Amino acid sequence: MSHRVTVQTEIKDRNLAIAALNAKGVQFREANGRIHMTSGDYQGAELNLTTGELRSGDVDHFRVDEAKMGLLRQAYAEQKYKAEAFKEGISIESSHVDAKGVIRMKCRSA
Repeated sequence: MSHRVTVQTEIKDRNLAIAALNAKGVQFREANGRIHMTSGDYQGAELNLTTGELRSGDVDHFRVDEAKMGLLRQAYAEQKYKAEAFKEGISIESSHVDAKGVIRMKCRSA
């Protein structure tokens, strides 16, 4: 029996979602408010930009595991913070993810 795993998330901003996918090198196509991932570890996953749901691929064929889905949410969160910082006049001098998966940013206020 086939089924998908769905994760509730806040990935609703199209531009930031695309920036996160590009940062991760994930190929995708868009249709009807959804982003369908078509490459690599994310093949078969789908993001609904209206509800923010992130679905793994069909588990009978290929499934994106929780860790990979978490990395995509993390990339989106980083893009969202950068966009908010820009609005507030904060410049980000550097950004990296440490060994524990924590995003470290060096920022400067205007």
